[in-house]
Amino acid sequence: MNPRNQFANDPHLPRYHFTAPQGWLNDPNGLVHWQGEYHLFYQFNPHGAYWGAMHWGHAVSTDLVHWTDLPIALAPDMPYDRDGVFSGCTIIHDGKPVIMYTGVNSPHQLPCVAYADDNLRTFTKAAQNPVISAPPDNLVADFRDHSMWHDGEWWYQILGSGDGTHAVAPLFRSKDLLSWEYLGRMIEASDAINEQLYECPDFFASNNQHVFITSPLPMRRVIWMSGAFNGRKFTPSQRNMVDEGMSFYAPQSFSDAQGRRIMIGWCQEQRHDSSCRAAGWQGVMTLPRIIALDDAGALTFTVAPEVANLEGITITHGRDLTVSQAQTALAHVAGDSLVIHARIAAHGDAKTTLILRHDPHSGEQTTVTWDRGRNELVCDMAQSSRNQNTSRDCYRTTLHTSVADELELHIYVDHSIIEIYAGAYTVCTLRVYPTHAANRYQLVTSGDVSINELIVRHMA
Repeated sequence: MNPRNQFANDPHLPRYHFTAPQGWLNDPNGLVHWQGEYHLFYQFNPHGAYWGAMHWGHAVSTDLVHWTDLPIALAPDMPYDRDGVFSGCTIIHDGKPVIMYTGVNSPHQLPCVAYADDNLRTFTKAAQNPVISAPPDNLVADFRDHSMWHDGEWWYQILGSGDGTHAVAPLFRSKDLLSWEYLGRMIEASDAINEQLYECPDFFASNNQHVFITSPLPMRRVIWMSGAFNGRKFTPSQRNMVDEGMSFYAPQSFSDAQGRRIMIGWCQEQRHDSSCRAAGWQGVMTLPRIIALDDAGALTFTVAPEVANLEGITITHGRDLTVSQAQTALAHVAGDSLVIHARIAAHGDAKTTLILRHDPHSGEQTTVTWDRGRNELVCDMAQSSRNQNTSRDCYRTTLHTSVADELELHIYVDHSIIEIYAGAYTVCTLRVYPTHAANRYQLVTSGDVSINELIVRHMA
């Protein structure tokens, strides 16, 4: 029996976002496009919907949105990784796929190599593991997660670590992936309060600059930095949030055959752990995002165009609508698996609120507000559920100056996950758990507002 079938009637299980067949899911790992297939590995506990016994789950897709479950790729079955096969990446070395991951034999967390067959279906751990014997440079035992790139005859990698006070990304190089030379600290944090350990570092070139993405502890938010890299040191000149939502964490990106940089992130649950254990699953992956730096060095986000392949029947489609016309159109929308595309024009101090996952009887609802006067987006979950053991967060963020008098919104609703794209520079991911159907939608405005376009479609 397909283990997914047991969750078919779960009202909170996403349908078009990737989840594990059962149990616990966290960080995306080893993302790679190889021989026409996209591979998604991920941190996975097959034994229950709680963190522990970390394996690498594995799924494959030809279009980035329809995924097929494959057998577990890596299990904690060796002395050096008996306490967990932690996060890592997949690279193509000498024409063959190779995985670099963190093997955990508590308290040790050390880099390990696994070789894959040509189809990326079977995996053999290197006899030389671990390939770095200890953290250098007085770094702490938290020495994990990998980002790698190739330059000339050398492979380079950074890991996530710290020195007991500040977060550090140590830089190494190797020709054979087995013998590694330490090159120093590529970057270290200046904020000793919020950035004591860099988790899940991701480093790549974009538009003649470089991007460093990480999930620092204890901040537990995902940040990006852009700046200059001289081969040893990265000097950031800009930084901001990757996603405004607290559930978004530990993303990883990769380049595909088209040269696109594609990011997928892990969305943590925002309800009590006991609810997740009872449900039998925990953790969701975001939709794939195309990311790139603009000419000014700011990171942009676009939903991968393949996501449009999931769009089904059109519920409503209109252009150049008055607010009243748009309100009437949304009043006929019902569903918990859909997408809203909207272009909203506003002037002065106008405000526009889209009410999502609304139940008129219980009052459950989640709201997304564009405050034109403040150039601000507000995503509010204060009334998203009558279950008191779920998040009540409200996220406020200043929008990019390019928004001006028109905001383009793409809102992906999939049961307990909502992804909100506001312009090209802002994404906010929410987790909501209504106790009632909460499948209605409304529009509320004040001031000078018109709707240039409104499209709502079911998602397959």
